[in-house]
Amino acid sequence: MSKKDKDSVLDDCEKLKTEIIRDKVSEIFRNHPKKHIAKIEELGFKYVEDDDYEEIEERNVRPKNQRQRELVAYFENRKKLSEKIFESYSEEKTAENPNYPLIRKYYKEANKNLKSLLLYGLDNYPGRIDLLSDLSFFHEFENILSILITYYTQACVDQGNLDTFSELAKDFYYSTNPDGYEALYALRELFGPETDKREIIDFLIAEEEVGERKASQPIEF
Repeated sequence: MSKKDKDSVLDDCEKLKTEIIRDKVSEIFRNHPKKHIAKIEELGFKYVEDDDYEEIEERNVRPKNQRQRELVAYFENRKKLSEKIFESYSEEKTAENPNYPLIRKYYKEANKNLKSLLLYGLDNYPGRIDLLSDLSFFHEFENILSILITYYTQACVDQGNLDTFSELAKDFYYSTNPDGYEALYALRELFGPETDKREIIDFLIAEEEVGERKASQPIEF
């Protein structure tokens, strides 16, 4: 074998190793989002965090317009919850240049008014995926597992679009799995055999089982 061929083989091996590692890390972040550092270190890597730029941003951030000032006033108990406040929150999240650090810091504080706003939104607009995702993010800073389960479960039961249902079920699983809740198996009990939703849940369960088996396999160098 020529040197060129040997180099090509070595390059292919390195690429394969890189792909395997990347897949392993992706599985860890997907299946163990709250324990990813420990899981990464189990692979033999040292996890090093960069400076906490988010904390710096959140410490220095200020509202930049009237909508943001109204939200801050609400979060800090200077305004009451209303449809207008909820609309301001929704508009800020979908704005061309949303002030993410401003909103994010209230999540990290587990602000009780922010939680009330999210629940208000889900009570009035049931099943909205963006609000369920926001509630899941809030759960990272305050344990509201039972609330999260209730709203996700109802959203999955009510959702008629099967593609959206599939996304909801996956989000439900990823949002609650770190807490030990088996969302897919819980949903499986709600839908009868041979129904479209049951078929989707069975497929997602099989997919996750394959992913878990791959993630548990040792990396060979």
